[in-house]
Amino acid sequence: MITEKKARERAVPLPFQFVREELRQLDELLLRESQSAVGMVSEISRHILSAGGKRLRPALLLTSARAVGYEGAWGLKLAACMELLHTATLVHDDVVDHSDWRRGRVAAHERWGYSASVLSGDVMFARAMRILVDYGDLAVLDAVTSTIIQVCEGEVQELAVDGDLDLAAETYLQIIDAKTASLISVCCRIGGMLGGAAPEVIAALGDFGTRLGRAFQIMDDVMDLTADERRWGKPLAQDLQEGRATLPLIYSLHRADLAGRERLLRLLRQPRMGAEEIGEAIEMLDSYGGLAAARADASEEAGAAAARLSALAPSPARDALRALAHYAVSRDC
Repeated sequence: MITEKKARERAVPLPFQFVREELRQLDELLLRESQSAVGMVSEISRHILSAGGKRLRPALLLTSARAVGYEGAWGLKLAACMELLHTATLVHDDVVDHSDWRRGRVAAHERWGYSASVLSGDVMFARAMRILVDYGDLAVLDAVTSTIIQVCEGEVQELAVDGDLDLAAETYLQIIDAKTASLISVCCRIGGMLGGAAPEVIAALGDFGTRLGRAFQIMDDVMDLTADERRWGKPLAQDLQEGRATLPLIYSLHRADLAGRERLLRLLRQPRMGAEEIGEAIEMLDSYGGLAAARADASEEAGAAAARLSALAPSPARDALRALAHYAVSRDC
């Protein structure tokens, strides 16, 4: 018989097991951080934070810190800071994109409205910055604030090309580097900075995080088209339906013959795609090799990420980081 404790342990993906206890403490800390004198702020914060998610960024910060020999209390606090920042960006992202679902739950703005959701995201952001101020390291503060600028600029850049189905692969990579990879990268760098690692080690951890972030985002874009919808936690093919060009589509449009390209564009430019049209579009992305090519790119990025770990001394923490690179491209939904 599987006990409740064992069930919880099994729910944590293997690469995250290395910092499982810290992630449990993180969830408790995040729930404390969600408390507010304003009831609606508490409700919105708990709604989002208690939905879970992979906790990838805190896990990377904590594991990177362990990989350079740091095990102090500030690891958990800064991990909470980065998860609060990440969650705040998700709240704002959902409002901008008019997304209905997040982590298998109805998006906050669907229950509490746009204004309350945005302002509650701002509260999370401010609480994260307060942790950074308490820590008092200007180098860490500079790294995080520079990353926040990148994330916001990436969001604006994505809005600027919204609906452009002829997006270049290079532009797509610029956007995911800014929106996704930059935050993952800075978590890895902060881990190294906590442990007082040499500049070249911190740089290697940052590059590891950038490559890992690319691999995660590319695979998320593949899984948006191929995952089991019940386990994925949100409707499939949202990117296609919202006119967003991700790597599988970019590659497929480049590889398709003229008739196939025109047919695919006609499907995607409909005001509303039905299940039959979505199915046909996904089949075309598969037949033109766009899905396979995107998977190959994700695997290449994950391999390059793992290679950067040679800058670290051998340790169980380094092994856990390498396992996270493998996890990025082996997830099953």
